[in-house]
Amino acid sequence: MKRSTKKKVKKSITYSLLIFLSVVIAFPFVWLILTAIKTYPDIYAYPIKYFIFEPTREHFDKIADMNFWSYFKNSVIVGTGTMFFSILIGLFPAYAFARYEFRFKRPLLTGVMVFQMLPVVVFLLPIFKTLNNIGILNTYFGLILSYLPFTTPISIMFMRTFFLSIPKSLEEAARIDGCTFGQAFRKVILPITLPGIAAVGVYAFLFSWSELMYSMSILTSKAKQTIPTFLQLFVGQYQTRWGPLFAGSILATIPPLIIFMILQKFFIAGLVSGSVKE
Repeated sequence: MKRSTKKKVKKSITYSLLIFLSVVIAFPFVWLILTAIKTYPDIYAYPIKYFIFEPTREHFDKIADMNFWSYFKNSVIVGTGTMFFSILIGLFPAYAFARYEFRFKRPLLTGVMVFQMLPVVVFLLPIFKTLNNIGILNTYFGLILSYLPFTTPISIMFMRTFFLSIPKSLEEAARIDGCTFGQAFRKVILPITLPGIAAVGVYAFLFSWSELMYSMSILTSKAKQTIPTFLQLFVGQYQTRWGPLFAGSILATIPPLIIFMILQKFFIAGLVSGSVKE
């Protein structure tokens, strides 16, 4: 077989696989949208109606009548707060682990990694009791605090790896030019670290946006509950109401998509930069 023919065959196989994977990945999203705009008879029709049906917005009207946007607002508040505090709390420990040698550094770093591997359900009761004792149960801040033990270790580990990829010579040059530590960190290190911060922020936001167990347990007031709790209302013991469930799921994907599109450049740069060492 000629070389040019081999290249064509290889290219055809590659394109075929990419098309197949694209269809497999896109199908659940297409099915989500189609189901959300079907009537109940069309959803449960047999044989299945894929594309030939009368579109409806009844499921979107249903979730709007059930105060969906209140749950949406609550999720935005909790997600934004979790993202902010995860970055704020994880930034300086990550820098310390990357730049300094100190006593018990390795055991502490190992502890951070081990803590992240433990299942979240283990901490539910202790966290619930602690929040109740200090009087912040059923508050946005209480739920945000309950998420930080799970998002902060990832923030520390990821940003530490990112700090390790930044040459120390940049800081040294800034200090030689007369900058204090704070000025060097703020004007030199922090701008370079933005991709890593963006990646950590996206992770923390998505974690809080999709988490159900802690949200249901800590936010006991219906007025403060988040989107996952709202979507759970449509999942019953004997029947699932697929129409409003999928309609709510479509609207729930909008903020994560917007955040990722805005921070896509930084997010990808952060993931790539973490693998580069000085």
